[in-house]
Order: sequence, then structure tokens, then C-alpha cells
Amino acid sequence: MPKVMLILVALVLMAGTTRAEEDTTESYQVHMVVWRGCEEACRSFIHFFNSRKLPVNVTVTDVSKDKSLLPEVKQQLIEERPDLVVTWGTTVTRSLIGTIADYGTSSGLGDIPSLFMIVADPVRAGIIVDQETSGRPLVTGVHNRVNETVQLKHIFEYHPIKRLAVINEPNAVNSRQNTQKLKVLSDQLGFDVISLEYNLGADDRADPAEIPIKIAEAKALGADALYVGSSSFNLENRGSYTEAAISENLPVFSAYEQMVRDGLALMSVSNSYKNVGKLAATQAYEILFKAQSPGKLSVKALERFSVLINMQAAKQLSLYPPLSIISIAKIVR
Repeated sequence: MPKVMLILVALVLMAGTTRAEEDTTESYQVHMVVWRGCEEACRSFIHFFNSRKLPVNVTVTDVSKDKSLLPEVKQQLIEERPDLVVTWGTTVTRSLIGTIADYGTSSGLGDIPSLFMIVADPVRAGIIVDQETSGRPLVTGVHNRVNETVQLKHIFEYHPIKRLAVINEPNAVNSRQNTQKLKVLSDQLGFDVISLEYNLGADDRADPAEIPIKIAEAKALGADALYVGSSSFNLENRGSYTEAAISENLPVFSAYEQMVRDGLALMSVSNSYKNVGKLAATQAYEILFKAQSPGKLSVKALERFSVLINMQAAKQLSLYPPLSIISIAKIVR
């Protein structure tokens, strides 16, 4: 099947479950492009308009981690001209909206307003000029990541670490940027970063079977713990990843709460995707219903974050949290 047809099929299949308000002639048209399915942030965005019975049609295109589909999607969006394009993830956002280096203050989507979410570091990714403003009239977004310094402060309060290991796909931009930030902070905070990469197959994807091999390698290199800060691959394979880590007696700390809730990561310092999706929807509301120019809206961040601890992992690792962490954490049993 031609690639463009894959996109069209995705649209048709998703349409029945992603309409915020059907058959309303005056509905606003929002087109969301996601990297790996309509997950919690996507669903929360849609629910915001559904629950309020607002006249908004949300169409979702899922490229299923196939970057080669994005040029076709981009052309389709330009021809379709929705009232707002929402991009999910760094790869999708860079491909559709483009970077400042490529487009300056304009956008790869021309004069179509756009809103990004689930972009690990939009400044380092070249999407916005600083943490609060996009510097681009037709672009805004929301932050989803808790600052790495804040994450590390809580991680070190739980468990002193001298050597922190990260394992990522070499072609993942956000993962690479996250590792670079860790290396900068390692000099300031006095720890070493062990950076390993998965091997990619002919399809430019990593093989989940390599996860335990790389974790064993990290252990052999003297890692005290593993950190999953920005990796769709590790998140999707959180069960096998955290189980392999437990078998090597390595705690996993993460910026994803799903690693704790649905895996055996010891602790996460994170924002829930549900809340990120809702925050993005409030930005979309301003653009659609109050005629706000995206570039005049600040790039918003959630005011609070959550600390989650998996007590099953703590028991298996014999690493029980100190009272200072217990007092602020949610416990997953």
C-alpha cells in the first residue's frame, strides 16, 4: 500500500473515536499528528472539548514512528488548512513546524496556527527561542518535562549515585539532547554519565531483545543506576527494560510515570501526560475561541510535578525511600 494511503487509512480509522463534536457545520477543525498512537495526552486533549460540548472536530493522524510519512502528512495539512495543527513529539514537531534555523520566525506549515506538546526540550530542539516564548507568530506549545536539575535532586536524595547510565537509540534527537544536558549537569553535581546506544536494524529501529544486553553492559561499566529521561523506545518496552534492570540489581529512575505505574522503575519525577494534554487544550481554546495569535501565548508549563515510587521495585532492590521522599511521593504497590 502506498505510504500516502497509510496516512489516509489512519485518518479514517481514527475519525470515529477522535471527534470532539460531530456534524457541526461551524465546528473548528483541529488536526493532531502523533508519533506513536493517541495516548493519554492525546486523549486528554480531545476529552477537554468533548466534556465541554465545544464545537471542535479533532482528527488524529498516527505515523506509527515512521518518519518517512511526515512529508506526505505535511503536504496534506497545507492543502487541508485546518484551523489548528497540534503536533505530538519532537520528531513530528521538527518535521512539520520546522526549526528556527530552517524557517526563522515563520513555520513549515505556512500561515496555519500550530501547537506542540510532548517535546522534551523545545529550546534545544530549535523550535522556540526560550522557555517562555516561541518567537514565532504562529507557533506555541506546552512543556511536559520536569527540569533535569529538579529530577536529579530528588533522585540523589533517594539514592546517592556516582555513575548514572543512559541507554538510547542513536537516531532519537530528544534522547541525545537529554543525555547532553545530563553530561553538563554531571560536572556541576559530581557524578559520571555512562552513555550507551542500541544498535539499529535495517528499518532504523532498535531491537527490544538488546535491552537486557545493554543493561548488563551498563552494570559491567560500573553503573549505580539507570535513568530514562527521554526515550520512546524504553518507555514502550518499560516492562522488559525494568525487569532486566532489576535482574542486574540496578534501580531505574525516570521522567516517565508510566515506567513506575506499568513497570518496575523505582521512582519517577514527572508530569502526567493527562495533565499535559489538558494544558495543551487550554492553549488551543485560546487560539480557537478567543482568536489569540499562538505567538502571543506563553509556552506554558504545569506548576506542579509528581514523585511516584514503586514499592515492589524498592523491595526487590532493598532500596527503601527515605522519609523526606515518602512525605512528597505517591506510592505504587
